[in-house]
Amino acid sequence: MTEKIGGKCKSAAQTLLFTGGCALAGGVIGAAEYFYRYALTPKKHDPRPDRDPLEKEYAAGRSWLNGHPHREDVYIHGDDGLQLHGNFIPAQGGTADGAAKAAGRAPEERREEHRYAICVHGYADAAESMGLYARVYHDRYGMHVLVPDLRGHGRSDGDYVGMGYDDSFDLLRWIDWVLEKDPAARIVLHGISMGAAAVLLTTGHSLPSQVKAAVADTAYTSAFEELTLVYKQIKGAVIPAPVMLESVRLITLLRAGYDLKKASPLQAVGHSGTPTLFIHGQADDVIPSRMMPALYRAASCPKSFQWIPEAGHAKSVVRDPETYWTRVERFLHADDVGLY
Repeated sequence: MTEKIGGKCKSAAQTLLFTGGCALAGGVIGAAEYFYRYALTPKKHDPRPDRDPLEKEYAAGRSWLNGHPHREDVYIHGDDGLQLHGNFIPAQGGTADGAAKAAGRAPEERREEHRYAICVHGYADAAESMGLYARVYHDRYGMHVLVPDLRGHGRSDGDYVGMGYDDSFDLLRWIDWVLEKDPAARIVLHGISMGAAAVLLTTGHSLPSQVKAAVADTAYTSAFEELTLVYKQIKGAVIPAPVMLESVRLITLLRAGYDLKKASPLQAVGHSGTPTLFIHGQADDVIPSRMMPALYRAASCPKSFQWIPEAGHAKSVVRDPETYWTRVERFLHADDVGLY
């Protein structure tokens, strides 16, 4: 009798453990599904903060891009067939070769007519957020500007956030688009936040020689590390961060088809030969400022950096625009860049 009771108790305990384990696993999966939707499904720009004085220039840039009389809607397809949208505004002289031809010159005689800036937006926004940056490249520097919507954002297809990884392959296609238009192009990539991560991941690929420089403003070291920080800030989160992030990593692999740990600018810059300027606000509480020195140290390319004191996340350009653009301009004119 005792053995029977003991056997039944053991069986009941095993059943309880199994049921509890399933419940726990189900809870982790459910929580991971929620966090995936929270962090990795595309969000539209929230216009409510636009009244902030530091958003004034961003809002003006949005209007400039959307309302520019020479803005063209352009499209490409990603490697997986998604249709991707971009905004192209030719330099003030017209298309890459147009002004030279109109003046009766060979295109090669005017080097500046072949300069392009590809401006890459950040998380939870779209191409128009880069209007502020594109305007400087176009109006002040006289460059052609291409401002793409990252996959899942703006008018580009897609239902997930690429965290810079898939976006880097899309940027390769946009570079191809520029070079098909103008084989003599000299290109600078300029990204902010997640767009800066995408730019750095792009420099980790084998790039054509026409890509001369990269500006990474507020990039994170890796998507996995950044999402870990985001998760730790959620109130009431009870599942340990390593368990949660590995679960989200699996869901991302199944749903979006890429590995979050491969979205690592820190690894990419170790393979980069593209001259790169790193910029970060010292008051950034979204992507910690400590990430910039780590990226800088890991970079194998010609490199320089600029701190912007008291600047919060993606606010360097409006907190101290004179320092920001003076530093960018000096970088782009450096001999090892070759943009001019």
